[in-house]
Amino acid sequence: MIKIVTATVLLLISPAVGIAAPFCLALPPGTPQCIYYDGAECAREAGRQNAICQVNPKEVHLRASRIGDYCLVMPDGYSTCGYADPNSCSRDALLQKGVCSRSAGALPKQVPDAFAPNAGR
Repeated sequence: MIKIVTATVLLLISPAVGIAAPFCLALPPGTPQCIYYDGAECAREAGRQNAICQVNPKEVHLRASRIGDYCLVMPDGYSTCGYADPNSCSRDALLQKGVCSRSAGALPKQVPDAFAPNAGR
């Protein structure tokens, strides 16, 4: 009986050991704590500690998106890119317990040129 219980416990624990957490809590002065499997929990803790919740770059590789600058990353590592703004991406991330991140192909935010004839408008 003890052997069966031990084998069952090992089978239940062993898959979780091989999978690294897809989300990290990043505090400004320290190294990211990549221990979160639930994006909503990571976001709550980030709000509590004045930090950010980000995608674990060692586990999740975002593809370059030609459609939008933001990607929704799910807890299983699957990402859906194509969000044009961070607000809609973040809303869906809260609903699906994921994290919103910039896509790999997103250009840096451009600063308007004050000397341009249309002043960046």
